[in-house]
Amino acid sequence: MIIDVLKETMRPSSIRCLLFLITPGVLLMYVRPLAAWGRRWVGAVVIFYWVLSCPLTVDLLVRTLSIGYAPQASADSVRSAKAVVMLGSGSMNLRAGGQRLSLVSVASGLRALETARLYKMMDRPLVIPSGGVTERDPAAAPESDAYESALQALGVPADRIVAESRSKNTHDEALVIKEMLRERGITDFVLVTSALHMRRSMHAFEAQGMHPIPAISPLYGDRREQPFSLLPSESALYTGDQAVYEWIARAYYWAKGWL
Repeated sequence: MIIDVLKETMRPSSIRCLLFLITPGVLLMYVRPLAAWGRRWVGAVVIFYWVLSCPLTVDLLVRTLSIGYAPQASADSVRSAKAVVMLGSGSMNLRAGGQRLSLVSVASGLRALETARLYKMMDRPLVIPSGGVTERDPAAAPESDAYESALQALGVPADRIVAESRSKNTHDEALVIKEMLRERGITDFVLVTSALHMRRSMHAFEAQGMHPIPAISPLYGDRREQPFSLLPSESALYTGDQAVYEWIARAYYWAKGWL
């Protein structure tokens, strides 16, 4: 429970995290002997967010996590694989008037696009979109519902999709997917996730005796104009947020012995 709350609250891109970080500095500014320290605190938070939302520095941060992985460019490189496993990155559950709609997040949408591209490049592999209920709301739908709909919209036939909806994190995904593949006699498969998430995912799956073919999804969608590299942007902040989260998650997985 505590870990779930921290995952939701201490994401730099969330307003709660911003308020949590900046409030102590603002309060110190109203204590005369400590006002200078308050200004330094607020200044440090501003610099932190500038660095974390500046495309130039975010790209450097991304490289610390993504070196060694690339998209799969040809069918030859994945010819032996009989399945494509897509690890999700969140979804949105909208409910109103007794109806429910599950939508993919930006990161999950990019992974779905890459998974669909690989499916069309391969010989009708089994596609496993992975993600259970990660919200604290017990009525929330599993993330895989949104992924399955997105994959079908991208041209993956429904009869080639087998959703995994029990996992709550990457470690769970490795355990559950290992069993799903074993039941179907599949040993060779492609693992799709972002460049930031790939190294931890590969280590988690390898710790369970699996050796997937890594296929990274893009961090950004296609866009006509690149933002000025020294000016903060929302997309860079979102990616910087993911990079910070990934470093913390990697340390947590190492401490738990899951890698």
